[in-house]
Amino acid sequence: MNINQLIESRSDIKQQMEDLNSQLNLLKTEKEELDFQLICKLDEQGLSRTANDKASVSINQVTVPDVTDWDVLHAHIIETADFGLLQRRVSSTAYKEVLKLGEQVPGVQPRELRRINFKSL
Repeated sequence: MNINQLIESRSDIKQQMEDLNSQLNLLKTEKEELDFQLICKLDEQGLSRTANDKASVSINQVTVPDVTDWDVLHAHIIETADFGLLQRRVSSTAYKEVLKLGEQVPGVQPRELRRINFKSL
């Protein structure tokens, strides 16, 4: 394939992916609404699980963090050295800013990724 054909194929694939993602988002929204309705119905009937010939459903309750004060949380993590409270991922934006200032971050090395920047016209 020549460059023009590659660009056209890339554009077609991108459009197909956007269409599928749009469909997926609609299905996720429908699923969330159905889950909400199921929780309401189960609660109304005093049930925590039930089933039919196709599937079983049960209410699962989990606790997730909702940070109300990042400064207090960071101070706690530093004081207790409980870094397990954080996910292991460095902010690319902050890291690039440090590099622009000519500084290094100990324990981190830059890795270059090459990607195609594609914009539909």
